[in-house]
Amino acid sequence: MKHILFHELARKEFLGARDYYDGLVFGLGKSFVIQIERCLKVLKSNPSAYPVIKENIRKALVIKFPYAVLYKLEKETIYILAVMHQKRKPEYWSKRISVI
Repeated sequence: MKHILFHELARKEFLGARDYYDGLVFGLGKSFVIQIERCLKVLKSNPSAYPVIKENIRKALVIKFPYAVLYKLEKETIYILAVMHQKRKPEYWSKRISVI
C-alpha cells in the first residue's frame, strides 16, 4: 500500500480551504474534508486512476468542490503537491515539483 505525504504548503491549502468553507456555512468544512479523504482513498488504492497533467504530476478532481489534488508518484509514496482551487492561479504549484 502506498503512503501519502503532503507538501507543507499543500497541507496549509487543505486546512485553509476547510476553514474557509466552515466560515461560510457550519459543517461545510467537514463536507470538504470528507471529499478530500474520498479522493485520497482512491489515490491509495489506484494511484494511476487520474490523468497526468505535467511532468508526471497527476490531477484528481474533488467531488462537489472546485478543488483538485495534484500529486506525484514515487515508488511507494504519493506526494501531494497542492490542494488547489481550480479557478485561481493554475500554475502556482509548479515550483513544488523540484522539492520532491
